[in-house]
Amino acid sequence: MNFRAFTKHQAFKPALGAVLTVVCGLLLWGTPLGDAWVNASYDYSFRFGARPATNKVVLILMDNEALDHFGQARDQPWDRALHAKLLNKLANEGCPLVVMDTFFRQHGEPAADDALAKAMQRLPRVVLMAELVGGEHPALHSVRPVLPAELFLSAANNNWGVAWLDPDLDLIVRKHWPFIAAGPEFYSLPWTAAKLVKPGLGKVPQEQWLRYYGPKGAWVSLSYPYAFEQPSNYFRDKFVFIGNQPKTSVPGDEKDEFRTPYTRWTGESAGGVEILATSFLNLLNHDWLRRANPWVEASVLVITGIILGSGLFRMRWVMALGIAAAAGLAITIGAVWLNYFTHYWFPWLVIAGGQVPCALLYQIILSYRGPALSDYDFYHRFGSGAYGEVWLVRSSIGQWQALKKVLPISGLADPCHREFRGIKQYKPISEGHSPELLRVELISRPKRDGSFFYVMELGDALTPAWEKNPATYHPRDLRLECAQNEHNRLLPRECVRIGIDLAEALVLLHGHGLVHRDIKPSNVIFVRSRAKLADIGLIIQIPQPGEEVTQVFTKEYVARGESVGTVAADIYALGKLLFVISTGRHPINEWPDAGTTLIESEAWSDLKGLNKIICKACRPLCQPGQAESEPRYASAAEMLADLRQVQKEFAEEQTRKI
Repeated sequence: MNFRAFTKHQAFKPALGAVLTVVCGLLLWGTPLGDAWVNASYDYSFRFGARPATNKVVLILMDNEALDHFGQARDQPWDRALHAKLLNKLANEGCPLVVMDTFFRQHGEPAADDALAKAMQRLPRVVLMAELVGGEHPALHSVRPVLPAELFLSAANNNWGVAWLDPDLDLIVRKHWPFIAAGPEFYSLPWTAAKLVKPGLGKVPQEQWLRYYGPKGAWVSLSYPYAFEQPSNYFRDKFVFIGNQPKTSVPGDEKDEFRTPYTRWTGESAGGVEILATSFLNLLNHDWLRRANPWVEASVLVITGIILGSGLFRMRWVMALGIAAAAGLAITIGAVWLNYFTHYWFPWLVIAGGQVPCALLYQIILSYRGPALSDYDFYHRFGSGAYGEVWLVRSSIGQWQALKKVLPISGLADPCHREFRGIKQYKPISEGHSPELLRVELISRPKRDGSFFYVMELGDALTPAWEKNPATYHPRDLRLECAQNEHNRLLPRECVRIGIDLAEALVLLHGHGLVHRDIKPSNVIFVRSRAKLADIGLIIQIPQPGEEVTQVFTKEYVARGESVGTVAADIYALGKLLFVISTGRHPINEWPDAGTTLIESEAWSDLKGLNKIICKACRPLCQPGQAESEPRYASAAEMLADLRQVQKEFAEEQTRKI
């Protein structure tokens, strides 16, 4: 099978959809193009809740309130006597662990330094902060730690750790390096603290994904002064972190300030000590997150791409939209469940925000290719003419309809374009609550050669129970209706009823600036016993004075010397139609007064009222000698009013007879 033949195979389009969806997912997953999707997958996994932590952690913050209370300056070393006082309180209450996220690199006032060192010695476990210098990343062998002053380091029993965070380009901290092997082995501040509490922690991989515990964290935050006001033994069973809080919560305006996944929807930043406490709890409780092996994630994306790309294609776009929404929701719920109950997270937005929209867009683009003939089952061609064929078809939901194929004539697309314009103008008027008109339910897109098709409501059938044998279907039109009656004519009352139906249709058409151009018995069909104008492809806008109109008409229904495609021409043709169906005569261009030639019986005396309407509608031909003072109908509405008056007189006459 060559490629051209394969593109026409029924498997080509779903296969193409699968390939596009798979490629979309892999590009978003494996290239910088999709970093935003991957990062957002991690962030929004916490949007729907966070796992609790039972450990009791207290953050004592050197915040704005503390600075004002103690008269300290931001970005300057604090009075170490205050730290000594706080650590003594913690030691007195038996606090099991204190982590100092503040750097004691230089010696200060000797008495305060000595007091602080002695307070540190009283604590069972205290961890001090170190800094990195000489590089931009702890994995580089060029970096080295800068440790606290020996006095404090010795007092802390040499427990120190690097307070270093690695935000992504959007400044959100998603990963932490608890174990750092760059030159001589050294550790992060949370890692050292966790090892002191849980000695069997062991070595872990270099990089961990943080599990956050909610916008407010899994701890109690206290401003520094309030730590002294807590009741006795408040800190006995609590792990304490001491550090700075940024001046404001506005992200990005200070050095020791970071963004978390929650910043996306709260707009508030976090201090470094909060993220260090998060990492500490992750390590202590084995709560950190991981990603699956790349081949596992890639395999999942390939499978979902195949299912979505080929599956949504086979559905109608409304159902595809619902299935896509359900798939996105299911992927979201699954990812949140994975994050909450396991140690893994998955870049789920690559599927929910990348592959699902890609597959849905592919399906919608194909569905908007326009309706296809293949969407209908064809049963019987019951009409044909110069501009196309009319078929009995059945839709996908089992509805019987009429479908007209409009085809170019000898390669000329102009007639097709003309009919398309007419149907396009007519369709909005026929929709909704317009029983006067034959309803157009669908119009396809024109092809390059101009051909297209449109679907209409189906006319009443001539034969009953035709559905059992669709080949017997033929619409009940007015010409055949007359042919089934004696003398090829209908009773005057029936003629008036039909005239009212058609006049109402003309009032609606003319009111929207349209004309039919070819009103005759064979172009009138019955739908649920109501007469409606057919051959609607001939409908055009009422031409402006001097505008040329295509000469499409039946000459017997056009007045001699009269312009085609005008309101007057439609009214004349309706008058001629009423003459033909009421008299059974051929539509000659001139005829005698029917009122004086057809009064053959009492039943046909009713023709007098209708004859007056016919003569007025066709005045220039019907009575050439008539005085000019009696004009023709100026509008279909005037003719409709007279027809209704005759119908009223029929009803009154019938009442008198009863």
